[in-house]
Amino acid sequence: MTTHSPTRPLALSVAQPAPPVSVLVATHGVVGRKPSAQAAKRSPSPRAEQDTRVPNPVNMFNNIIIHPVAWPMEALRWMGVPHTLPATPSPATTPSSLPKGAMSASARKVYGRVASALQRRGSASYEEVGALVVEAFSSMADVQHEYIYRRAKAYLALGDMKIRMEPMHGFSGRGVAPVLAYVDEPFRRAQRDKLVYSKGDRGQGVESVQDNDHVAVMDVAMLLAMAQEHKRWGIHPDTDGNHTSRVMYPNNSKSAMIVLTAVTAAETLRDLQTGAELIKPVSYSRRTIPIVSDTGSPAWEKSPLLHFIWTLVEEGGRLSEKAPTPRWAIGPWAWTTHL
Repeated sequence: MTTHSPTRPLALSVAQPAPPVSVLVATHGVVGRKPSAQAAKRSPSPRAEQDTRVPNPVNMFNNIIIHPVAWPMEALRWMGVPHTLPATPSPATTPSSLPKGAMSASARKVYGRVASALQRRGSASYEEVGALVVEAFSSMADVQHEYIYRRAKAYLALGDMKIRMEPMHGFSGRGVAPVLAYVDEPFRRAQRDKLVYSKGDRGQGVESVQDNDHVAVMDVAMLLAMAQEHKRWGIHPDTDGNHTSRVMYPNNSKSAMIVLTAVTAAETLRDLQTGAELIKPVSYSRRTIPIVSDTGSPAWEKSPLLHFIWTLVEEGGRLSEKAPTPRWAIGPWAWTTHL
């Protein structure tokens, strides 16, 4: 596979030209008169708006033709993502119990195995926690009468590069409103072996080992691809004009889930597509959600993870209601026709 070094954009000049007088008049109302506090709050200066912009990462990726699983860690800096994201504290108290019928018999059985393993040895297996996530989504979607597609994929488009990103499990309301991509360390390693290396044993390097405190480049690429899927399927942004995407994976002990969240402005997605020189940065955060409540109750009704999944099912239904009806049936064959 042939790769090329990405071309870095020219450095931005520190000096900024003074805004024209016409802009000051429009902002302040009358030249020479101090604006009111309300007017100043309502109308940010052009200089302040420009200072919040960052170089468009498309300029970095125009010559990159390799899959994101093989991107160097330097790609995080190109995309404006710190290698270590600050952790967002979880709520101090668990919300009220979930409805009694929220989990099917099979889902409760899977949760019981995971909770028992955590109590006995402080760790569960990747297979058990992955099955719990799938069973919980399926059961809660039935209870809420929502259709959650579980094999959703996303396309990442940066400059000349258009790559299909396949999570281990992709959950999407009606197949058009992605709410969560689920991955784990063995899945990342398998993807790297499949797409990058010719021999499986070469995929056992340091880059394939998960670190709870650090962000994987593949996960960040997935977050951006899911936000772009919102735009492609016509999902309306929230009241602040943003799209929210999430990637979730187990921590190293498999006792909790790490959730990476990206809040991407609709104008950022537009500017990425049009190739604007500067774009509004994406906001990233990280939080850890325990599988079993740390209040001492192993009951599934009190599980912070299951409460989180319940809200994602609600979100998937809410977003999909406002999305245009797809012109074709949703299925594994449909993910190349909407580009």
